[in-house]
Amino acid sequence: MTRDSRAHDAPPAQRGFAHWLARERALVALFDLGRRKGFALRAAQLYAFGVLVSYAIAMLLVSGEHRQGELAGLLYAALVSLSWVVGALAAFGTVRNLARSTDRAGLAALARTHGFSEREMLLARIVAAALRIARLIAIPALLLLLLALALGQSTSFVLSRIPAILAYAALLGVCLASLVELSEHVAPKHARALLTALVLAPLLLAQAYAWVPSLPSLFASLLDRWFDVGSSLT
Repeated sequence: MTRDSRAHDAPPAQRGFAHWLARERALVALFDLGRRKGFALRAAQLYAFGVLVSYAIAMLLVSGEHRQGELAGLLYAALVSLSWVVGALAAFGTVRNLARSTDRAGLAALARTHGFSEREMLLARIVAAALRIARLIAIPALLLLLLALALGQSTSFVLSRIPAILAYAALLGVCLASLVELSEHVAPKHARALLTALVLAPLLLAQAYAWVPSLPSLFASLLDRWFDVGSSLT
């Protein structure tokens, strides 16, 4: 039985869901393709590779009786670096491309010809940007985690960190992608400046007033909690 015949024999509800999922994936891929031009996105990829190589070298140089703790600390530091350099570069690269009104209008017009609504296009842009940011954070972190396992880190440590890294990268990706869309909607001509203000202004204020919340401090606290939960399971 061929794949097409199996799809035809599936219940109507299942066929409807499969058709909807294929359409949504195609729309996300369309907007993801439209974001692959910017220098900032290429810089984010290059920096992610640099983080992977530099922290891998640092891990290879670790030795001594506290090796497992030092490997865990290096993995945590790599995640922080990936979050606020790679993630920020990818977010700014997304804003730069979205600010090109002709590119965005062309993609939107193409999507409309296939029956997509404005709401569907908004969600697709957020998902496309979030996936790209999340991949740039999660893939190097997971490779470093596998290296830590090869260097003697416990299996329980690795297994407990995999879901934490994936969830953390996905949540940060969605958050940054949503801020990109908000910045583009509120100030299309100054979207990068607004995004900078939304991310960095609270962080600068928090240096003077500890009670001021900021996105980096929020995710740092979240990462601490998830790593602590992982520690309790090892």
